[in-house]
Amino acid sequence: MTVSAELAEIHQWWAQRSGLAGPATAFRIAGSAYDQVTPAGVDNPYWEIVRQLPSVREAGQGICPDGFARGLPVGHHLLTKRYSWAIPSPGDIAWLTQILNGRGLVEIGAGSGYWVWQAEQAGIDAIAYEPVSSSANTYTDGTEYSAVRRDGPAAARHHPDRALLLCWPSQGDPWASDALHAYTGDLLIYIGQGAGGRCADDDFFRLLAREWTPIGSSIHHITWRHTHSTMTAYRRRERNAATVVDADRPTIR
Repeated sequence: MTVSAELAEIHQWWAQRSGLAGPATAFRIAGSAYDQVTPAGVDNPYWEIVRQLPSVREAGQGICPDGFARGLPVGHHLLTKRYSWAIPSPGDIAWLTQILNGRGLVEIGAGSGYWVWQAEQAGIDAIAYEPVSSSANTYTDGTEYSAVRRDGPAAARHHPDRALLLCWPSQGDPWASDALHAYTGDLLIYIGQGAGGRCADDDFFRLLAREWTPIGSSIHHITWRHTHSTMTAYRRRERNAATVVDADRPTIR
Protein backbone atom coordinates (compact mmCIF):
# COMPACT_ATOMS: atom_id res chain seq x y z
CA MET A 1 0.00 0.00 0.00
CA THR A 2 1.29 3.45 -0.88
CA VAL A 3 1.73 6.23 1.67
CA SER A 4 -1.02 8.24 -0.03
CA ALA A 5 -3.39 5.26 0.29
CA GLU A 6 -2.51 4.89 3.97
CA LEU A 7 -3.14 8.59 4.54
CA ALA A 8 -6.53 8.23 2.87
CA GLU A 9 -7.38 5.36 5.23
CA ILE A 10 -6.31 7.42 8.24
CA HIS A 11 -8.61 10.23 7.09
CA GLN A 12 -11.39 7.65 6.83
CA TRP A 13 -10.60 6.50 10.39
CA TRP A 14 -11.12 10.05 11.62
CA ALA A 15 -14.41 10.26 9.75
CA GLN A 16 -15.61 7.11 11.53
CA ARG A 17 -14.03 7.93 14.88
CA SER A 18 -17.31 8.31 16.76
CA GLY A 19 -17.67 4.54 16.67
CA LEU A 20 -14.07 3.71 17.51
CA ALA A 21 -12.24 3.48 20.81
CA GLY A 22 -9.50 5.99 21.59
CA PRO A 23 -8.57 8.89 23.86
CA ALA A 24 -11.37 11.45 23.98
CA THR A 25 -8.79 14.25 23.78
CA ALA A 26 -6.99 12.85 20.73
CA PHE A 27 -6.20 15.30 17.94
CA ARG A 28 -4.16 15.43 14.76
CA ILE A 29 -0.80 17.18 14.85
CA ALA A 30 -1.44 18.29 11.26
CA GLY A 31 -2.97 21.74 11.30
CA SER A 32 -2.55 22.14 15.07
CA ALA A 33 -0.31 24.51 16.98
CA TYR A 34 2.18 21.63 17.29
CA ASP A 35 2.50 20.94 13.57
CA GLN A 36 5.87 21.01 11.82
CA VAL A 37 5.99 21.58 8.09
CA THR A 38 8.32 19.44 6.00
CA PRO A 39 10.63 21.71 3.95
CA ALA A 40 10.02 21.84 0.21
CA GLY A 41 11.85 19.13 -1.66
CA VAL A 42 12.25 16.89 1.41
CA ASP A 43 10.66 13.42 1.48
CA ASN A 44 9.71 12.32 5.01
CA PRO A 45 6.82 9.84 4.70
CA TYR A 46 7.15 8.75 8.35
CA TRP A 47 6.39 12.25 9.58
CA GLU A 48 3.61 12.80 7.03
CA ILE A 49 1.84 9.71 8.42
CA VAL A 50 2.55 10.43 12.09
CA ARG A 51 1.18 13.99 11.93
CA GLN A 52 -2.18 12.55 10.83
CA LEU A 53 -2.44 9.96 13.61
CA PRO A 54 -4.43 10.53 16.82
CA SER A 55 -2.13 12.24 19.31
CA VAL A 56 -2.43 13.35 22.93
CA ARG A 57 -0.55 15.79 25.12
CA GLU A 58 0.95 14.01 28.14
CA ALA A 59 2.48 15.71 31.18
CA GLY A 60 6.27 15.60 31.03
CA GLN A 61 6.29 13.95 27.61
CA GLY A 62 4.79 16.51 25.26
CA ILE A 63 2.83 15.53 22.17
CA CYS A 64 2.57 11.75 21.75
CA PRO A 65 1.08 10.00 18.71
CA ASP A 66 -1.03 7.03 19.77
CA GLY A 67 0.02 4.21 17.50
CA PHE A 68 -2.18 1.69 19.30
CA ALA A 69 -5.59 3.33 18.80
CA ARG A 70 -8.12 0.70 17.75
CA GLY A 71 -8.96 0.51 14.08
CA LEU A 72 -5.98 2.47 12.74
CA PRO A 73 -4.84 1.19 9.32
CA VAL A 74 -1.20 1.82 10.31
CA GLY A 75 0.25 2.02 13.79
CA HIS A 76 3.29 1.90 16.03
CA HIS A 77 4.64 -1.56 15.20
CA LEU A 78 4.29 -1.26 11.43
CA LEU A 79 5.79 2.24 11.28
CA THR A 80 8.73 1.61 13.61
CA LYS A 81 9.67 -1.47 11.61
CA ARG A 82 9.24 0.23 8.25
CA TYR A 83 11.06 3.46 9.16
CA SER A 84 12.70 3.85 12.57
CA TRP A 85 12.02 3.43 16.28
CA ALA A 86 12.28 7.20 16.72
CA ILE A 87 10.28 9.73 14.69
CA PRO A 88 12.45 12.32 12.88
CA SER A 89 10.32 15.45 12.79
CA PRO A 90 11.33 18.39 10.58
CA GLY A 91 12.22 20.28 13.77
CA ASP A 92 14.52 17.48 14.87
CA ILE A 93 16.45 17.60 11.61
CA ALA A 94 16.70 21.41 11.73
CA TRP A 95 17.99 21.15 15.32
CA LEU A 96 20.48 18.45 14.29
CA THR A 97 21.76 20.67 11.47
CA GLN A 98 22.33 23.50 13.93
CA ILE A 99 24.09 21.25 16.45
CA LEU A 100 26.42 19.82 13.80
CA ASN A 101 27.27 23.28 12.43
CA GLY A 102 28.67 21.82 9.21
CA ARG A 103 30.14 18.73 10.80
CA GLY A 104 29.54 15.24 9.40
CA LEU A 105 27.53 12.49 11.10
CA VAL A 106 28.05 8.75 11.56
CA GLU A 107 25.26 6.49 12.79
CA ILE A 108 26.00 3.11 14.30
CA GLY A 109 23.16 0.59 14.39
CA ALA A 110 21.36 2.54 11.67
CA GLY A 111 18.79 -0.14 10.82
CA SER A 112 17.01 1.01 7.66
CA GLY A 113 19.13 4.17 7.39
CA TYR A 114 16.03 6.37 7.68
CA TRP A 115 17.59 8.98 10.01
CA VAL A 116 20.68 9.24 7.81
CA TRP A 117 18.41 9.68 4.79
CA GLN A 118 16.66 12.58 6.50
CA ALA A 119 20.02 14.08 7.49
CA GLU A 120 21.32 13.80 3.93
CA GLN A 121 18.28 15.60 2.56
CA ALA A 122 19.13 18.46 4.93
CA GLY A 123 22.62 18.69 3.42
CA ILE A 124 24.41 16.79 6.21
CA ASP A 125 27.31 14.54 5.20
CA ALA A 126 26.17 11.32 6.89
CA ILE A 127 27.33 7.70 7.00
CA ALA A 128 25.28 4.74 8.24
CA TYR A 129 26.52 1.43 9.66
CA GLU A 130 24.45 -1.65 10.44
CA PRO A 131 26.04 -5.10 10.85
CA VAL A 132 22.92 -7.08 9.90
CA SER A 133 21.77 -7.26 6.28
CA SER A 134 18.38 -5.78 5.50
CA SER A 135 16.96 -9.20 4.63
CA ALA A 136 17.94 -10.60 8.05
CA ASN A 137 17.27 -7.58 10.26
CA THR A 138 14.18 -8.34 12.36
CA TYR A 139 13.97 -4.69 13.48
CA THR A 140 13.20 -3.50 9.92
CA ASP A 141 11.02 -4.64 7.03
CA GLY A 142 14.03 -4.94 4.72
CA THR A 143 13.80 -1.45 3.21
CA GLU A 144 16.95 0.69 3.16
CA TYR A 145 16.59 4.44 2.66
CA SER A 146 20.29 5.24 2.36
CA ALA A 147 23.49 3.36 1.61
CA VAL A 148 24.14 1.30 4.76
CA ARG A 149 27.64 -0.05 5.35
CA ARG A 150 27.97 -3.50 6.87
CA ASP A 151 30.03 -3.14 10.04
CA GLY A 152 29.55 -3.20 13.79
CA PRO A 153 30.10 -0.80 16.71
CA ALA A 154 33.89 -0.69 16.26
CA ALA A 155 33.37 1.28 13.03
CA ALA A 156 32.82 4.37 15.21
CA ARG A 157 36.60 4.60 15.75
CA HIS A 158 37.12 5.45 12.08
CA HIS A 159 35.16 8.71 12.30
CA PRO A 160 36.43 10.94 15.14
CA ASP A 161 35.79 14.00 12.97
CA ARG A 162 32.07 13.22 12.76
CA ALA A 163 29.39 13.39 15.43
CA LEU A 164 28.17 9.97 16.55
CA LEU A 165 24.44 9.19 16.32
CA LEU A 166 22.91 6.38 18.38
CA CYS A 167 19.15 5.89 18.00
CA TRP A 168 17.20 3.57 20.30
CA PRO A 169 20.00 1.03 20.95
CA SER A 170 18.66 -2.42 21.83
CA GLN A 171 17.81 -2.90 25.51
CA GLY A 172 20.43 -4.91 27.41
CA ASP A 173 22.64 -5.17 24.32
CA PRO A 174 26.26 -3.93 24.58
CA TRP A 175 26.56 -2.56 21.05
CA ALA A 176 25.84 1.05 22.07
CA SER A 177 28.45 0.99 24.84
CA ASP A 178 30.90 -0.70 22.44
CA ALA A 179 30.34 2.10 19.92
CA LEU A 180 30.82 4.78 22.56
CA HIS A 181 34.03 3.12 23.79
CA ALA A 182 35.33 2.95 20.21
CA TYR A 183 34.43 6.52 19.31
CA THR A 184 37.20 9.07 19.94
CA GLY A 185 35.31 12.16 18.79
CA ASP A 186 33.70 14.72 21.06
CA LEU A 187 30.04 15.02 19.98
CA LEU A 188 27.30 12.46 20.58
CA ILE A 189 23.65 12.60 19.53
CA TYR A 190 21.59 10.12 21.54
CA ILE A 191 17.94 9.33 20.84
CA GLY A 192 16.20 7.03 23.27
CA GLN A 193 15.31 6.45 26.89
CA GLY A 194 17.51 7.01 29.91
CA ALA A 195 19.04 4.60 32.39
CA GLY A 196 16.56 2.01 33.57
CA GLY A 197 14.50 2.36 30.39
CA ARG A 198 14.24 0.25 27.27
CA CYS A 199 17.52 1.24 25.63
CA ALA A 200 21.17 0.11 25.73
CA ASP A 201 22.88 -1.49 28.74
CA ASP A 202 24.12 -0.26 32.12
CA ASP A 203 27.69 0.18 30.84
CA PHE A 204 26.47 2.68 28.24
CA PHE A 205 24.78 4.89 30.81
CA ARG A 206 27.72 4.66 33.22
CA LEU A 207 30.05 5.80 30.44
CA LEU A 208 27.64 8.54 29.43
CA ALA A 209 27.43 9.88 32.99
CA ARG A 210 31.18 9.66 33.57
CA GLU A 211 32.57 11.17 30.39
CA TRP A 212 29.84 13.19 28.66
CA THR A 213 27.90 16.38 29.39
CA PRO A 214 24.48 17.16 27.84
CA ILE A 215 24.58 20.41 25.87
CA GLY A 216 21.05 20.57 24.51
CA SER A 217 17.95 18.65 23.45
CA SER A 218 15.54 18.97 20.56
CA ILE A 219 12.39 20.67 21.79
CA HIS A 220 10.71 19.50 18.58
CA HIS A 221 11.10 15.78 19.26
CA ILE A 222 7.79 13.94 18.94
CA THR A 223 7.69 10.66 20.81
CA TRP A 224 5.37 7.68 20.59
CA ARG A 225 2.84 7.27 23.38
CA HIS A 226 4.02 4.64 25.91
CA THR A 227 7.60 4.74 24.54
CA HIS A 228 8.76 8.23 25.49
CA SER A 229 12.24 9.24 24.34
CA THR A 230 14.42 12.31 24.03
CA MET A 231 16.93 13.56 21.45
CA THR A 232 19.97 14.98 23.22
CA ALA A 233 23.44 16.20 22.23
CA TYR A 234 26.40 15.45 24.52
CA ARG A 235 29.92 16.86 24.52
CA ARG A 236 32.87 14.77 25.77
CA ARG A 237 34.24 16.22 29.02
CA GLU A 238 37.86 15.27 28.46
CA ARG A 239 39.27 15.36 24.97
CA ASN A 240 42.16 13.03 24.21
CA ALA A 241 44.86 13.41 21.62
CA ALA A 242 42.98 11.32 19.08
CA THR A 243 39.92 13.58 19.15
CA VAL A 244 39.46 16.06 16.36
CA VAL A 245 38.51 19.38 17.92
CA ASP A 246 37.51 22.63 16.28
CA ALA A 247 38.66 25.27 18.74
CA ASP A 248 36.65 27.94 16.95
CA ARG A 249 33.39 25.98 17.12
CA PRO A 250 30.87 28.02 19.16
CA THR A 251 29.24 26.64 22.27
CA ILE A 252 25.96 24.96 21.36
CA ARG A 253 22.86 25.73 23.39
